[in-house]
Amino acid sequence: MSQARAVDAVAWMKDKWEERGVACPSQFAAMASLLRATAVVTDEVDRALKSVGLTRTGWLVMITLQMSEDHARPLGQLSKVLLVHPTTVTMVIDQLEKTKLVTRKPHPTDRRTVLAKLTAKGVTQVEAANEALGAVSFGMGGIDDATADRIADDLRTVRRGVGDPG
Repeated sequence: MSQARAVDAVAWMKDKWEERGVACPSQFAAMASLLRATAVVTDEVDRALKSVGLTRTGWLVMITLQMSEDHARPLGQLSKVLLVHPTTVTMVIDQLEKTKLVTRKPHPTDRRTVLAKLTAKGVTQVEAANEALGAVSFGMGGIDDATADRIADDLRTVRRGVGDPG
């Protein structure tokens, strides 16, 4: 292996950042590492979800419904919980409805509200997706539980530091 290949790309960039005297080299390296890790993990997650016929956004909607009471949630709440535009939620629900994984139904007490509800087929599909993702450690292969917990805690600190209340 050549010397250039042995060096971590983020560490190399941080070194160059420091050599040039640019501000916040550690924060730059953390950001670059987070973005690179996001791309790699996302690719792995997308590959696993594709094997069970789901997109990442579809799966995120479905697990939110899976964790909700009666496997149902108002469409507007899905948008807020997932931090996606309401139009995206509508489009994803349309796609999931076509494949009979989710259905729309009126809210029992608020006729202005429409609920998205997992169907029995949807429950089976989301469970298959969860198994496929578990088989690849949710894209986090190579780390143990303590490391995963530490990463989640550290990223919570980052999220709160930039104003994410969740």
